[in-house]
Amino acid sequence: MAAVVIRYAGTRRMLPLDAPTLLSALLEQAEVPLAKPCGGAHTCGKCKVRAYGALSPLSQEERRLLTIGEQLENWRLACAAEAVGDCTVEIGEAVSAQIQTAGQVNSWEGSSLFGAEGYALAADIGTTTVAVYLVSLSEPFSGACPSTSELNAQAPYGADVISRIASVSQKGVVPLREAILRQLDRLFISLLETAGVPKQAVRGVVLTGNTTMLHLAAGLDPSGIAAAPYIPQSLFGVLYSARGWFPSLSPAVQVYLAPCISAYLGGDLTCALLSSPLRQWELLIDVGTNGEMALMTPDGLFCCSTAAGPAFEGAGLRCGRTAGPGAIDRVAIREGIPDCRVIGGGPALGICGTGAIHAVAALLEAGLLDETGLLDERYGEEFPLQNGVVLTQQDIRQLQLAKAAIAAGADTLLHHAGVSCDRLAGVSLAGGFGSYIDPAAAMRIGLLPRISAPVVSMGNAAGMGACLCAQSEPALHEAERIAQDARTIELASDPFFNERYIEQMLFTP
Repeated sequence: MAAVVIRYAGTRRMLPLDAPTLLSALLEQAEVPLAKPCGGAHTCGKCKVRAYGALSPLSQEERRLLTIGEQLENWRLACAAEAVGDCTVEIGEAVSAQIQTAGQVNSWEGSSLFGAEGYALAADIGTTTVAVYLVSLSEPFSGACPSTSELNAQAPYGADVISRIASVSQKGVVPLREAILRQLDRLFISLLETAGVPKQAVRGVVLTGNTTMLHLAAGLDPSGIAAAPYIPQSLFGVLYSARGWFPSLSPAVQVYLAPCISAYLGGDLTCALLSSPLRQWELLIDVGTNGEMALMTPDGLFCCSTAAGPAFEGAGLRCGRTAGPGAIDRVAIREGIPDCRVIGGGPALGICGTGAIHAVAALLEAGLLDETGLLDERYGEEFPLQNGVVLTQQDIRQLQLAKAAIAAGADTLLHHAGVSCDRLAGVSLAGGFGSYIDPAAAMRIGLLPRISAPVVSMGNAAGMGACLCAQSEPALHEAERIAQDARTIELASDPFFNERYIEQMLFTP
C-alpha cells in the first residue's frame, strides 16, 4: 500500500495512503498546523508545502499562485495538490505566534459555581488563537494564574467565522468540534502538569469565545448565524457535563459556556465587559476577524459587531503571517527607505497585522500613499519592506476594508447614542491583536477614533472574564446580566453604517 511521509518541525510521520488524497487532508489527519485562510478555496496561496514523489500535476491555481522559482523547487499548494502514490511532504517551520493571555481584571467576591475548593479551567476560544487558564477556587482571582496558548486548531477550515461556517456546510460540524476539543483537552492536561495540579482537582471548566466558536465547541450547527435573520441555535450561559467533551477530565466536571449577546456579539465580549467594566462614554473595541465593540451611555450599553475579515491577523496579505518570530511588526520610512522591526530579530519572513498598520501609516506620512489608498506610481503594485517581504496594493485594499468596517461601527454606535467623537472619555482595546496596536498608527489610518482621551490596552479581557466566571458565581451572574441588558445595533440594515463605511474607506489626514 502507498504511504506518505510527513516531515514537520524535526519530526517524521508515515501515513497510509488511500490515493488520491489532498495534501491538506493528510496534514489535517496528522494534526499538522497549516495556514489556510481561504478555507481551501484556492485563493490565498498560504498553504504552501514542499512535496516530492507521486503527486498530481500542477493545477491551474498552483500555476497562478506559485512563482516559477517555487514550482521548480517543488513547492505545492496543499489545498490543490493530491498524493497519488508514495510521496514526501515537508513543512519545516512550526507555526508560532505571540499570543496575549494576560489582562486587567477587577476582583469579585463570592464562591465559585463549582465549589470552594480545587481548581477550574478557563479558555478563550478565539477564531485565530486559543488561551487557556488554571484558576484556584479557594482564593480571589487577581489576574495572575498559570496559562498557555496556541493558534486555533480549526485554522485549516478557514480564517474567519464565515469560512468556518462554510466548512461545516461541506463537512459537518464534527471535524471542527473534534479539532477544538482535542486541542483544549491537550492544553488543559499540559497546563495541569506544568502547574503540578492533579486532574482530579479540577471541578469545572468555563469556555468563552464568539458565538460561532461556542457553537462549534458545543457541536451545534452555526449556519443560522451566517444568513438573515441571523438566529443562532443558542446564546449559551448553560452548563454541560465534561462527558463527551474532555476525555482527560472526570465526567462529573461541569462545563459552562459564557453567555452571548447575539449572533455576532459573543461570550468573548460579555467576558471582556465583565473584566473591564466601562465608565460612561467609554468605548471598548475588540479588533479581530469579527470586530466587536461596546459603548457605555447614560441609557445603558450599546453594542455592535462588524466583519473586519482576517487582514489584521496577517491572513490574506501577500506576505502576511501571525505575530511571531520573523514577522515585521513596526515600520518607519525615512527618505523613502523602510526601517523595519522584526519580532525575534533576524531577517523578515513576513508581516503581521500590527506591522501592516504601521506600514500603511508610515506610507501615508511619507507621502507615498494617497488618501484613496493608491501607492505612489514609482512602486507599481508593491512596496518593498525587507528581505523580499512586500506590502502590495491589494494588501492595502484589504486593510482599507477592514479598518473601514471597524471605524464605521464605532461611528454608528456614537450616532445611535447621540454623541460626537470628542465626547468619548476613553477607548479600551481588548483581545490579543488590540494589545499590540500602536494607537498613533491606528488613528493615522483611521482605524481608531482620533481622540485626545486615553487609549488603553486591556490585554486578553475575554480570558480574564472567563476566569472570573470560573472563580465567582456572582461574577458569572453579572456576565449573564450584561448579555441580557445590552442593546444591539444591527449594522447590516443600518443606513448610517453603510454610508460611513464608504466614507471610512479613505485615509483622511
